[in-house]
Amino acid sequence: MKAFFKFANVIGGLPRSGGRIHRGVDPSTKTPLWDVPVASRQDVEDAVTSAKSAFPSWSRSSWEHRRHLLLQARDVLLANRTQMAELITKEGGKPIQFANLEVDHAANFLQFNANCPAFEERVIQDDAELKLTMIQKPIGVVAAICPWNYPLVLAMGKIAPALITGNCTIVKPSPFTPYSILKFVELVQPLFPPGVLQALNGDDTLGPQLTTHPGIDKISFTGSTATGKKIAASAAATMKYVTLELGGNSASIVCPDVDPRIVAPQVALGSFFNSGQLCVASKRVYVHEDIYDDFLQVMVDTVKQWKVAPTSGFESDIMLGPIQNEMQYNIVKQFFADSHANGHRFVLGGELDGPRDNYIISPAIVSNPPDDSLVVTGEAFGPIVPVMRWKDEDEVIRRANDTRTGLGGAVWSSDLDRAYSIADRIEAGTVWINGFEKPLPQGHLHGYKESGLGGEWGHEGLSAYCRPQVLHCYKAQVGPAKL
Repeated sequence: MKAFFKFANVIGGLPRSGGRIHRGVDPSTKTPLWDVPVASRQDVEDAVTSAKSAFPSWSRSSWEHRRHLLLQARDVLLANRTQMAELITKEGGKPIQFANLEVDHAANFLQFNANCPAFEERVIQDDAELKLTMIQKPIGVVAAICPWNYPLVLAMGKIAPALITGNCTIVKPSPFTPYSILKFVELVQPLFPPGVLQALNGDDTLGPQLTTHPGIDKISFTGSTATGKKIAASAAATMKYVTLELGGNSASIVCPDVDPRIVAPQVALGSFFNSGQLCVASKRVYVHEDIYDDFLQVMVDTVKQWKVAPTSGFESDIMLGPIQNEMQYNIVKQFFADSHANGHRFVLGGELDGPRDNYIISPAIVSNPPDDSLVVTGEAFGPIVPVMRWKDEDEVIRRANDTRTGLGGAVWSSDLDRAYSIADRIEAGTVWINGFEKPLPQGHLHGYKESGLGGEWGHEGLSAYCRPQVLHCYKAQVGPAKL
């Protein structure tokens, strides 16, 4: 048991400690967690060298062989489900039932990608003169740079497609939440050849080292738009492939033909799940004026019933836990302060306590703030949600699209034709109809505007880890060389 809670970087198939360590923080108690090494520049060099060495053999292994190993990795993960969930709760502050759900969802990513059909040679032209075909080949060494809000599942959304397509992968967890990823990579090392899957925890210098390293062929990053722009600029120097899944300010549009008693609790879940720390969460809610008052009351009553508490004791009845880290806690506090300063009407919550021994913020709902207010235009990434009235459909679509991001959105209507019509006009890569935001491994995720570059997940997402090669084969006989 004690060995499970010891952590190391994984390089060339072996655990590696380091000269420097840091510790994550339990957001439910503000107490330090376990020691974890900080990767050095030499660690980075060794990891890239190991991946480069492993790539020729791994990339030429069969799809079926790689599929078999991914399914074995899934079994290893599920065999350690209880302890992995406890790691996620400790490092991220997620209530234990949702930490278990994250482990299951991570396993689903492994299974889905393992079961994806292999890319077939595509014949573009085949006649008497020419056979023109296109094949998909793995890119090489992939650096997967992962966020802290869903540390395991979002890492698996990169690891699984990268490995099944024949790439070698170096995973960099957030320094806020390094434990579950490091442990997973350690647990599955016996399955994979050395260098195929490695993990490096580091400080603020590690990301730039990976994005500029000439031995790394692709960066897959999930995180903030500001950081994503820096990564894109950095990776350009070596012309790396880049996939970016960035911030969002998703809108949920509620039509007047729904029952607030049914829909409002679901919208509340879509807005506050994981204490609002979900990239595709409904961060703005637009409710038709005909049902606005009833809807708002049901939404408030729903959230009032939820237990908000520290999660480190693993109680199963907690709905919302703390903000994951102090930096984000302070950002969320700014949203509360701005709404108070501008006289916005809080119909739920709104008061922040003084100094405390955790990063908990009770959920807050702001009724009908101005469209240009911070709580509407910004991404709090925390448990504060504005709920606004709308009357005209064209107007609410304009308001929903009045943002520089376009990651997700939701539409609620008993008239499915109307719902699809509204969804078609939403400028976002994913829109949920009559359901709150539940990303699925089979559903491609692709941000519009400043919400990203490229896409991942789903069978379409496998192509993000491949590069095409087109073969021109002329069929005219080529005679032997004349001496």
